[in-house]
Amino acid sequence: MRIKEIYHKSKEHFILPHIIFWLSSIVLFTVVLFYTRDFRLSEIDLATAVNVLITVIFLAISVYINVLWLIPSFFGKRKFLLFFVFQIGNILLFIFLNLLVSGWFEGSGHPNFVPEFVAEFILVLIFLIITTLLKFTRDSMTLQDVELKMKEVEKQKIEAELKVLKAQVNPHFFFNTLNSLYALTLDKSDKAPELILKLSELMRYVIYEARENVIPIGRQLDFLQNYVYLESLRTGDFLKVNFRVKGGYTDIEIDPLLFIAFIENAFKHGIKDEKKQPYIDIDFDISDKKRVVFSVQNNKEDFHIKDHQEKNGIGLGNVKKRLQMLYPGEHQLQITETADSYRVDLNITLT
Repeated sequence: MRIKEIYHKSKEHFILPHIIFWLSSIVLFTVVLFYTRDFRLSEIDLATAVNVLITVIFLAISVYINVLWLIPSFFGKRKFLLFFVFQIGNILLFIFLNLLVSGWFEGSGHPNFVPEFVAEFILVLIFLIITTLLKFTRDSMTLQDVELKMKEVEKQKIEAELKVLKAQVNPHFFFNTLNSLYALTLDKSDKAPELILKLSELMRYVIYEARENVIPIGRQLDFLQNYVYLESLRTGDFLKVNFRVKGGYTDIEIDPLLFIAFIENAFKHGIKDEKKQPYIDIDFDISDKKRVVFSVQNNKEDFHIKDHQEKNGIGLGNVKKRLQMLYPGEHQLQITETADSYRVDLNITLT
């Protein structure tokens, strides 16, 4: 939704407040006129009523010249000198027209010129000040309303993008896991039934729990440990996997699928040769309820994992986009790659 569309919608019921304002002005102006001119209620005639009405019409002309032209065209563009000059002209125009009409209605009973000029000047100045303040107040409220609506639109857009990214993670994860299951069934491994059972637990998490925007990190740790156990069944005992958790704030709420892609990559790109002593170290620090510290490191063959990831799969790029949307300015992601190791460090500050 564009800003102009939101602004036009915010102008609904715009005419009614103006009608109420000017009807109130007619009443107040009449009361002031009685007190300043020593009129009585019994002395009101058609000429007096028309005179008051015309004065209010002239006031309205001056006010709308100011509100609809002078403020947007000069004051709003910081052309203060031109605004001041044209405003004086606007005030003098009102005084001239009103004195002309009042003199015609009141004839010989018209007050002296100087007191009348001062009174007219004060009158129009008061109305210009009041209506200018009302305009600034309304514009400020409209701007706040527009900003709130734009933030809501942006929030909805981000939520939609996050849903798309999360939807990409699910098939990506299952595709990799089913590949592992397929390899075991080809070998007619006894581990296949246990692998299927663990896979069903992982599917339950991804399909149901991962729908939430945030979940307690304790549940995500259970999911990751099940995944590590599942992969360990497939790879065998030659791969040394260390999964360590420091701290006890397991109720910290965080996005449900942030870490799986990094751990998947560690298994996918790690060394497969038993003689090279392959390892994967996974560490979580949740000793501070306002911060989550995660790292995963594995040794690897002598090829560039980052280049391989850019050409194959969506995991790492997906996580980076989600981190930017979910924790903008509140996370630090560092990826360190050497000839024989690959390490990911992720620190997330929670507010």
